[in-house]
Amino acid sequence: MKELITILIAVTVAAFVGGITNHLAIKMLFHPRDAIYIRGRRLPFTPGLIPKRKAEIGQSLGKIVAEHLVTTQGLASLLHKPVFVGRVEEKLNQWIHQWAESEETVEQLAQRIWTPEQLAEGREQLARWLRDKSAQAVHAFWDRHELSELTLDRLVPDWSESRKQELIRWGSEIFMEQMKAELQSPKGEQMLRKLTVQFMEQAGGFLGTLAGIFMDEDKIAGKVRSALYKQLDSEEFRSTLADFMQRKLQQIEKITLKQIIGYCTGQDAREWAGIQAASRLPWEEWLDRVGSLQLRELIGPRKAWMLERVPGLTSRVLGALSQNMDKMVGAINLPALVEEEVEKFPVEQLENIILSVSGKEFRAITWLGVLLGGFIGLFQSILMLWVR
Repeated sequence: MKELITILIAVTVAAFVGGITNHLAIKMLFHPRDAIYIRGRRLPFTPGLIPKRKAEIGQSLGKIVAEHLVTTQGLASLLHKPVFVGRVEEKLNQWIHQWAESEETVEQLAQRIWTPEQLAEGREQLARWLRDKSAQAVHAFWDRHELSELTLDRLVPDWSESRKQELIRWGSEIFMEQMKAELQSPKGEQMLRKLTVQFMEQAGGFLGTLAGIFMDEDKIAGKVRSALYKQLDSEEFRSTLADFMQRKLQQIEKITLKQIIGYCTGQDAREWAGIQAASRLPWEEWLDRVGSLQLRELIGPRKAWMLERVPGLTSRVLGALSQNMDKMVGAINLPALVEEEVEKFPVEQLENIILSVSGKEFRAITWLGVLLGGFIGLFQSILMLWVR
């Protein structure tokens, strides 16, 4: 009887020790949360395993997620699966039908997605991007059509010999009309008087004295004006003027657009054209107008057209995303993101999640410790009795 009591006590104590040991081992995965110090020395096994290794766990999880779970190949293949493509097309069709009947404005729709500060910043960035694209489009158009070497005769529509002669005749008529008008103006009258006085002073001698005595300035100016009118109306002057204008026109028509803009602005013609396109197009005003439009005004008339193009748009967008998946995943920096989220995740909540999922298994481990402890106690007590 005494031996039986000894065996029962040994089995009970060993089973209790085995169960408590396993239970404490499980608890020490999460507890204590922080290190415990006694007289400046850290108590061993504090903090618990998971709180102590939380940063390393985050790094390992981030690496595992990026290299094995969420890979660029897996994401790219997902984008091409028919089920995923069908869901995207279905969602786009649903949005088009909904927006085609909505009285909500574009800006109100955007405000449901972004904050006012984000919306204002996004509008500025979009306007800046559009200005840059406008300048790039002008530069591309300029280079494609070689506008720098475009001469005036190629720039003017229907530039021909008959057109040049017509321009010369028109220019000659304008020149002579302006000359006559100038001579008849008070300023022209003053100029003729001044020329007459200078002529009489320069003549000097007996001839100059007689001219000053017997002829006044008005008569001389009138005669000079009449002589000028007669000369302007003469065929010889018209022919001389036409020849002069033709020579100048032949020089001007070979001037390039680059030279014209450079002379007028003092800047490189190509850069000037890009700057003008970027600065003069009122993108901010156009964006405000688009933002004030109701969705049904913007989408309603184009509903059928948009629905027809949903499959093609979906294919192009998903194809572009698939081709740039490496860059997007690299920009996200998935390992660092997972590590940051794990670092912010409370240990208490992590413990609750693990216990809710693996509570039965942990209890089984505890009872396994009890069972193994009991077997060890039984074996030890039997061995002691046998040796005795």
